[in-house]
Amino acid sequence: MQPLSTGVLTKAASTFVLGLVVGAVGTTMHRSVQPWGLVLCLLLVVCAGFLARSWGGGVALAGLAGGMFLSVTTLSRSGPGGDVLVPAQQGIGWAWVVGAVGVLLLVAVAPRAMFRDEPRGERPPRVAPDATDDRLRAATRADDSKGSGPDDVAGDVEGSPDAGTGPVAPR
Repeated sequence: MQPLSTGVLTKAASTFVLGLVVGAVGTTMHRSVQPWGLVLCLLLVVCAGFLARSWGGGVALAGLAGGMFLSVTTLSRSGPGGDVLVPAQQGIGWAWVVGAVGVLLLVAVAPRAMFRDEPRGERPPRVAPDATDDRLRAATRADDSKGSGPDDVAGDVEGSPDAGTGPVAPR
């Protein structure tokens, strides 16, 4: 877990504002072109969740969730003229609210390796045992027995007739 520092709290406050924006856009647009408006709004939540968690960890993701909660609950109430952006009688409103919470929970429990910046490193090459490996080993043994001696270890001497004609290492 990250220690609470000013940098972490600044990221959490920034993702709180991002959560306000994502919640407002999602609440107003989830019914626009059914069902694609809902799908795009949930994808927006996924992207914002991955951004928050990879940028500032769990504290920033909590900031995003807090901003979304505040925005969605505020906009889900009836307005001054009686208009409601998330009517209780329509299933798409429930799909938006429950789907956004579900998506944030999935991002929260995603493996930590998905959010790591440093490379994993190279894996050793897999060698599949087959007949070609046996032929390569036999050819390598035959090449090694031809001219391997104590004089060959030092390498070619400049000016000798075979200088620079030795095997070249692959790049």
